Amino acid sequence: MNRRYFLAAASTALTRGAAPARRKVMVCLIDGFGPEYIARSEMPNLQRAIKAGTYKLGRSAMPSLTNVNSASFATGSYPEAHGITANTFFDPELGKIVEMADAKYLRRPTLFTHAHKKGWKTAFVGAKEKIRSLIGASAHSSISAEKQGIPMYEAEANYWVFDQGLKALRSPDVDLLYLTTSDYIMHTYGPETPESLEHLKNLDQRLGQILDDQPNLELYLCADHGMNAKTRAVDPERLLAKHGIAARAVPAIADKHKIHHKDLGGSIYIDLDQPGDIAKAKEIFTAEPGIEEVLLRTEACKRFRLMPKRTGDLFLLGDKITALGALDRERRPVAVRTHGSLHEATVPLLVYGRKWKGKLESSVDLTADRVWEERV
Repeated sequence: MNRRYFLAAASTALTRGAAPARRKVMVCLIDGFGPEYIARSEMPNLQRAIKAGTYKLGRSAMPSLTNVNSASFATGSYPEAHGITANTFFDPELGKIVEMADAKYLRRPTLFTHAHKKGWKTAFVGAKEKIRSLIGASAHSSISAEKQGIPMYEAEANYWVFDQGLKALRSPDVDLLYLTTSDYIMHTYGPETPESLEHLKNLDQRLGQILDDQPNLELYLCADHGMNAKTRAVDPERLLAKHGIAARAVPAIADKHKIHHKDLGGSIYIDLDQPGDIAKAKEIFTAEPGIEEVLLRTEACKRFRLMPKRTGDLFLLGDKITALGALDRERRPVAVRTHGSLHEATVPLLVYGRKWKGKLESSVDLTADRVWEERV
């Protein structure tokens, strides 16, 4: 957006009695940045922010997936309110599985909407276009590495995000920046590998540039999920078919970036063709090694604060080493780093540049009460 637009927006806000922000705020979601990566990596700039700020390990929204947690972080609410219960869901109106990668699926306003009412100037910088479309399109300035043609399956996409974030914060036309990366490196490399160490060292250097460049910056940082290596997989739909039960499995992790995870994740929704088969299906899944929990729709929605109509008759969670999704057989060995279960739901929570007095138990707490709107 041009400067004339920003001046007009600020003028409108002033006539409503809302003062424009006079500080810089960065809301940052590092995709796939589980605490094991922090523990193994050389990240001195992150560590100085941790020491100077408020830092805890907390939990992500469930399922532990990017779309779910990006929506939760951006709206300060749980899936029961914002409606993003997975990367995909079965849309009964269309009669097919669709990806929830557009703002039309959101049921709550983002922090950009609230910021604009206060006269703030906002920017979104992300790696994935799907996240820009889901939560970032309403920012005054909104760009993604993918849309700009930056290779998505390289560390360069994340470096580009931080470099663009540095430039955005230097602009007088940005008071609030939402910055988010890609988890391709985490899907590909464990925290102890040279590739991961190099990636996070370079990200940390860029974070240091931002902190040095903006000494009064307020930073709210978290991850959307962690990551685990899975060595076996189960196909729930095939498993039921073997017992004569017709069902539709909706892999919660499925999206267009299949090279990341091959549509195999730690959670999956199941819709039964015949409601009378639910009890038998639950019995079959409960007996299957690797399936850690089998929850009815009502149980899953109550426990994880999900929107019922965007879930399934059953919600399955895998154990730490088991992925769930479509296979060429009922079960098989795999070698994939992925997420979606409770075992990837522990995430870092950091507030830097201001005193924190509220609770800090989940990533939603960072934005739930819009503390970033308040002056220190």
